[in-house]
Amino acid sequence: MACIKLNLNVDVNKGLSGLKATLRLGRPKSGTEKLEKEMTRLRCKRDDIKNQINEAEREGKIPTNEVSQWLREVEILEGKVADIDQDFQSMIHCCVSLGCFSCNCFNRTGGSSSNPTEAFAANIQEVEENAATDQTQQAGDDVPIRESSNCCSIIRRAAKKLDEANELMSRAGALDPIATVGPPEPTLMLPISHRSPVGIESYVEDIVGYVDGGEGNIIGIYGMGGIGKTTMLKRIQQHYLLKHTIFDRVIWVVASKDCQLKRLQMNIAKSLGLQTLQENDDEQTCGDKLFSFLKNRNCLLLLDDIWEHVDLQLLGMAHSAIEQGQQQQPRKVVVFTTRSEIVCAQMKAEKKTKVKCLDSDQAWKLFEQNSDGDVLSSDAGIKFVAEELTKECAGLPLALVTVARAMSGKRSWEAWNDALHQIRDKHEWTTIALPEDSLVMYKAFKLSYDSLENDSVRECLLCCALWPEDYEIFKFSKLIPCWIGCGIIHEFNVINEAFAKGYSHLEALGAASLLEKCDSDYVVKMHDVIRDMALLMVSGLKGNKRKWIVKAGIGLSDLPRQEEWQEAERASFMINEITCLQEYGASTFPKLSMLILHGNQNLKTIPPSLFASLPRLTYLDLSDCCITELPKEICSLTELQYLNLSDNHIIRLPIEFGCLSKLEYLFLRYTGLETVPNGTIANLLMLQWLDIRGIPLASDWWWDELKCYKGRHQLSVGIHINATTDNIERLNMLPLNVSIWELILDGEHISKLPSYDLGTPQWGCRVSDKLEFLYVTRVRLDRLVLAAGVGRESSLGCLKRLDFHFLTLLEVISLNRVRLNNLRELIIFGCLMLKDVSWVLQLPCLNFLQIRYCREMKELISESGNSNSITISSIQTLVLDNMSNLNRIANRPLHFPYLEYIDVKDCPELKKLSFGVEMLKNRIKRIRGEDDWWNNLDWDDATNFGMKHGPFGQGGYKAFTI
Repeated sequence: MACIKLNLNVDVNKGLSGLKATLRLGRPKSGTEKLEKEMTRLRCKRDDIKNQINEAEREGKIPTNEVSQWLREVEILEGKVADIDQDFQSMIHCCVSLGCFSCNCFNRTGGSSSNPTEAFAANIQEVEENAATDQTQQAGDDVPIRESSNCCSIIRRAAKKLDEANELMSRAGALDPIATVGPPEPTLMLPISHRSPVGIESYVEDIVGYVDGGEGNIIGIYGMGGIGKTTMLKRIQQHYLLKHTIFDRVIWVVASKDCQLKRLQMNIAKSLGLQTLQENDDEQTCGDKLFSFLKNRNCLLLLDDIWEHVDLQLLGMAHSAIEQGQQQQPRKVVVFTTRSEIVCAQMKAEKKTKVKCLDSDQAWKLFEQNSDGDVLSSDAGIKFVAEELTKECAGLPLALVTVARAMSGKRSWEAWNDALHQIRDKHEWTTIALPEDSLVMYKAFKLSYDSLENDSVRECLLCCALWPEDYEIFKFSKLIPCWIGCGIIHEFNVINEAFAKGYSHLEALGAASLLEKCDSDYVVKMHDVIRDMALLMVSGLKGNKRKWIVKAGIGLSDLPRQEEWQEAERASFMINEITCLQEYGASTFPKLSMLILHGNQNLKTIPPSLFASLPRLTYLDLSDCCITELPKEICSLTELQYLNLSDNHIIRLPIEFGCLSKLEYLFLRYTGLETVPNGTIANLLMLQWLDIRGIPLASDWWWDELKCYKGRHQLSVGIHINATTDNIERLNMLPLNVSIWELILDGEHISKLPSYDLGTPQWGCRVSDKLEFLYVTRVRLDRLVLAAGVGRESSLGCLKRLDFHFLTLLEVISLNRVRLNNLRELIIFGCLMLKDVSWVLQLPCLNFLQIRYCREMKELISESGNSNSITISSIQTLVLDNMSNLNRIANRPLHFPYLEYIDVKDCPELKKLSFGVEMLKNRIKRIRGEDDWWNNLDWDDATNFGMKHGPFGQGGYKAFTI
């Protein structure tokens, strides 16, 4: 064989020199080196995007379709580039070790040459000369190495993949937004009620009859705040989603006071799943895109809480020009709510419906429905007082509900009579200059506010007014941290205890109907009237001890004039369009303790003088801006306790940062922070919570700071690290006063491991004992074990949420002597080889299970012992998405005693749900999935099993409400 014969006359050194020169291995312009450099850039960009996705998913969002497709293309390209690299290395090994200069490496035809070096160089020259015209040839991406590893092929393939990498990088800049809310879930927002809201059905029937009769296309509903307009609009939406199919699209969007048209347009696009609208588009462009999408569809737009005229044409609700002989245009109907009849006229409403207060019988019925019936029926005196309280609410539904909920739990006549005395106290109310209708609501609000358990819960409620009107506030990442940072929640040892108090306060406010549930369990919302009342209490009442200024989400481009907030104690200018801050003199704002500038995404610099103007500031939120540098003058904030710099482009901290001696809560997540002067964080003696998730993995300053932490309190840390043995060992060696609360283990830059043990044999108590949130991503392993250490009953006992993302080689997850008794959420995403999740049977408190993009999984539960049925005791929500091979839930009947919501998407082989119709009738509230999937489900007994569904979402994605 020619390839094993050595021609001793060949000058091997010369041949190697020629080989190296022609391949240009030492030159940066080499095709392979260019490709590797571009791939490095592409991987960094991909990592940044995945980090943003991870953060967004914790807030209930999902990556956009465009981003998911981009990530898939990057993954495919990585595989192709790896093949090229392997072939390249094989060629070099063959040539160098065997001295073979006449094989395929040098000759595309497999021939030989008397002068191999010259032949090789000639081949290279030929390829380079024809590179521009040869790009269209498919140079063996998928052929065996022996046929595709010659030099010419490798150069062509590398050039082709370099073009693909460049194209992916150019597209990356346009991936905005990275993530969005999931598909619209009207049945979550509008649960089927067995009890119709009091006093509005006649209004709803009238409007529905008007719409069905085709009499007009613009209907205005108006009335005072808290009268029930939004409830009416929801009932209309419910009617057309669940009972009629005359509209192709039923769109719900909330306007609110000071709402901008552009925001309405983007929210409509989000509701439609339309991704063509861009943030940098002007209003006309957005309107054109909406019109183009909706022009051939029958649409119903439900527009809640508008305060001024809105151009419906720019919301896509216009008809195209009718040509002669053209058939009837698709119908566009708009139903809106407003507090003003004047707005109805401005909108040219063809039908105007005024919502009036409830009459006395209706008012009492609504009060009864929201009170403790046993208490009302147990004491005639209490019932009499309750009826008097009802009269004081003047038929205003929100006031009636607020007072009734405030009195729930009050079982003595004295308590009820005291409430009546308070609400009738003329001396208290005569000092408040409010119109009568607003005064009724304020009295109800004040009674409810005073009935809350303690001052901490009351302060928590008022803080909710710092966010924009009708804003959905993330409980975990925004609201509870705000309460902690304000000092409302205090006296805790570790952050776990603080959050437990926060959840308790949320429950109390929800039970009092002062905070509302939303589509997602991750967020809450404040009714706009309740927010108005809260703001009255903190800013608008004469003689009020508090002085807050709240101008959030209203499109501000500059801060208010200095005199408007010079005496304020708290200021919220979040989610505006502020681009710069003016210079202020020393102690300009002598009373200000809180300043929120979160979400001003064009704010790039902070003037140094700002800090000197805030001598009493304790709470500063600069997150989600575009700040690149933190002025050293920040050291003048000597009272600062809470600082949030997350989601900025800050890469270094000034050495003066260490002078913030009272700082207790520091958030630096997703800042790109690379440089921290030695001891800057270690010497913050009062620090209790540090969040450094999403910071570049290559940075080691975190270890230098945490290992030397000298603080007086237990420090809870959220951190993102490379999942190496060294890093995990570092965590184990942290000081006793440092514990890990939230951990992201990232294995992107780690070679493949055969298995991974996530238990205490590897992790000490610093990691496992207080850990509540664990995210394992991109670790290359076949098997993952969660284990308890020898002599320990359990580790990870505080764990509440567990995420496995992009573990593409993982086949098995198992538990070993570990009891995850507090685990509530399990999310598995992109674990392509995972076989099943049978181990969830060992999770007694799991109430949310989401499995997505696990395409090799054929069944969820494959091992269930010898029992004839399987009980999964606590799961309330089950989400299955993009499971192309999933054909069953389990191999025997399932018993989910608490299951309420099932979401199934892109699971074409799942023909049976493994639980009977009787269970669905008794507990399930909603099953959501594609129309075709639903129609092909196999039921054991579908007799007398009624389903309701309505057309919404994309691609026939529907909700079936039971």
